[in-house]
Amino acid sequence: MLKIIVILLILGLLTGCSDPTVYETLADVIHVSATQPQPGQMVLEFPQQAAIMTASGSDMLYTCGDYTMSLQTLEGGDVASTVRTLCGYDMEKLTVMETNCDGHVRYEWVWTSAGETGDVICRAAVLDDGNYHYCLCVQAEAEKAGELSQAWNQLFRSFCMEH
Repeated sequence: MLKIIVILLILGLLTGCSDPTVYETLADVIHVSATQPQPGQMVLEFPQQAAIMTASGSDMLYTCGDYTMSLQTLEGGDVASTVRTLCGYDMEKLTVMETNCDGHVRYEWVWTSAGETGDVICRAAVLDDGNYHYCLCVQAEAEKAGELSQAWNQLFRSFCMEH
């Protein structure tokens, strides 16, 4: 039953349409060895109500009204490790969709977890350029999922990277 609910949430979150708006580019601050290429820049349509909560190196946490959004750049390589780092679950226990996005592999999934005041719905996308994993995660109270699906769809559709 939980898998059916998760699949329905994924389908609901991945549909929808909206007008294109202004995009912002974020430069990550991470330490790169001399032999490793410089990371690219994440590009996404920032929610109007986004306000930065914390920033630490390449990790940024924003509050966006009814949900929070995090952006981070992790070293590439083991996608399963990145998935586990982002959501706490093994990749094999999730339905992770793998697609191509402008020449990069894109992984996307939805999961739920228990929060302080009830269930929390979360959604994540990882862009893999072969050297780095560029990560976008959002989370909100589960009962807000329907209200947020259009905004999240727009946000995730706009998520890409530049080199």
